[in-house]
Order: sequence, then C-alpha cells, then structure tokens
Amino acid sequence: MKKLILLSVLVITQIGISQTTTEQVDLKSIEISNSTALSLLDNTAAVIVSNSNCKDFSVNTENLSNISFDGTLNKGKLTGLEYYGFGTTTDEIKRVTWDKFSRPTISGVLNKNDSIANFAVGLSTNVVTIYRSSSKEMSDSYYAMRNQTEQLTDLAERKVRSVNPSLDPSSDEFDKKVAIEMNAIQMKMADKFAEDLKKPLLMFDIASAYSVLYPDNKYKTSKPDRIGVWGTVTFSPKLQGEKNYLNLYVFGRYLEDKSVYNKVNANYDDYFKYFDYGGKVQFDFDNVSVGYEYINRNGDGKDYRSVGFIQYKVNTDVYLTGGFGKNFTSDADKDLVSMFGIRWGINKKDKRDWQK
Repeated sequence: MKKLILLSVLVITQIGISQTTTEQVDLKSIEISNSTALSLLDNTAAVIVSNSNCKDFSVNTENLSNISFDGTLNKGKLTGLEYYGFGTTTDEIKRVTWDKFSRPTISGVLNKNDSIANFAVGLSTNVVTIYRSSSKEMSDSYYAMRNQTEQLTDLAERKVRSVNPSLDPSSDEFDKKVAIEMNAIQMKMADKFAEDLKKPLLMFDIASAYSVLYPDNKYKTSKPDRIGVWGTVTFSPKLQGEKNYLNLYVFGRYLEDKSVYNKVNANYDDYFKYFDYGGKVQFDFDNVSVGYEYINRNGDGKDYRSVGFIQYKVNTDVYLTGGFGKNFTSDADKDLVSMFGIRWGINKKDKRDWQK
C-alpha cells in the first residue's frame, strides 16, 4: 500500500510539474545571438562576443540604420542532450564537447547612411565547449535528476523527518511527504543541471564574414568591401549568487578592407590589411550585464577601439543594449560609438525532451 501511494503521488507530481524539468529541458532562457555581420563592420556596441548556445532566430537593431537578421542551422530534431553537444545516452555526457561545430549561426545586415551602404553576411560556430563539472559529476547529476534512486529516497526521508519529527514513518502521510520532497529535489537538480549547461566554463568560437560596399547608394557601383576571420575564447567563472558570472574574453581577428576611402582621389580604392587583437571583461548579474572591451589594430593602419556597454534583459525574448566609447576611425573620420538597440529572439521549440 505504501509503495502504491508513493508511486501515485510521484506520477501525479511528474505529470503536473516535472515534464518541463526532469523530462524536458526549457530553452526559453537561451541567449539571443550576437550578430557576426555587425561585428565585421565594427558597427555594434560589442565586437567581442560568443555564441555557444543561442536562440534559433533573432533580430538585432543597434540603431534604425543597422538591422541584423540571424539564424542557427541544424537544430531541428535534436534532443535536449544533443542540443548541448552530448550524444543520445548518458554514456555520452562529456565535460568537453566538439559537437556544436556543425550548428553554425548565420547573420546578414544592411547598413545604410546618406552616402554609402554596406551589405554584410557572417557565420559563426562553436569549436569546443568545456562545462563546469566533470563528466562523471554531470552524468551522475543527470541520472539522479531523471530517476528515483535510493540515495534520493534517503535524502527526502531525512528531510521529512527533520521537518516532521512526530510523524510516523510507517504512515501514508509520511510517504506522501517523502514523494513530494523527492520531486522537489529532482526539480532543483534539473534547474541546476540546465543552468550549468547554459553557462559553460570555457568556450572557443570562430567566425567569418564578408561585406559589399555600395558607393552613392547605387547597386551598379557595388564593390567588394571587407572580409574577416576571427576567434574568441570565453572564460566564465561563477560569482556569488545564483546567476552571477564574470566573463573574460580573448579576441583575435584578421581583416582585409578592399574599399578604404582615398581622400586625394575621392574614391574607395585603397586596400588595407589589419590584425586586431584585444579582450573584454563582462559581469552578468541575473538580467543585467555590464562590460568593457578594448581592441588594438595593427597592420596597414594603427588604431584602437575602447567601448563600454550595458545590456538589460526585459524578458527571455527581448534585450535592451547600449554602448559608448571610441570606435576605429571610419572613412568619414568619425570614431564615436553611441548606440542604443533592441535585440529580439525566438525558438522554434522552447522545450525539448532530454532523450528520445
């Protein structure tokens, strides 16, 4: 009778609550992607970004003249484990994963002002991700989250005894409370497991992008503009607080600009090559992120970019972003970054089964 009551309570609570946690992973709070195309043009509040896990589709507007459309490929039929770079079984849960490489994010942007326009396309992908816990710790956490183990039962029973010392351990009421406590423990395990996956310890991303220049805003005058390839390493130690992190970025980029403005000839025929390197520090405090990035430029021109930025998550689908500082000097001799934008993103599916 006791086992029957225990099983019944577990089934009811799993149906009512745990389908979104112990059976399915909630992806609604996954990050909105950063635009690779905007990064190529240096026309964004933050050039140094990473995109390990991001929403399926997003729109980034740094201002009304820059609207980027971004989408991630090859996510359609993935399970929750596969989404985070694991296989289909618990044996394939590994701390280090290379499996996200085949799921790139593509972006496109049209940047237009009074005299010229740029169209840029970009692609970024994660090469390797290292999670916070060891492979065994993650595998054990996943198993405990998904299954009613003896250790979980003992833990729940001890908790019920401590809260209800006068309750008879052989009573049906005791079994009900144990079942509820077991479900609550599993819910917490599921939340922690998913949170650890959303914010890895270390990531290495690569990106490339290409742009076309339209002098005088005319299609017939189009010419190759910029092409660039770059890599970003992101290290994210946890701070005090449930969702507080310090993010440290290291960035390197090779850039060819085939349409630099020549003031003497009044045309866009100069050809420069650059190597950019720098870093960024960013603090994430739940829904607010603040940071600062510095990029040094070498090659056919010496310059630097020094920008502070802030981001506020209105909800899981809408972010507000802003940046202010010095940019690389443009063809029009302008170097001020002063931006306020909105980022919006959605998923095709906000929930996925952990396993098939």
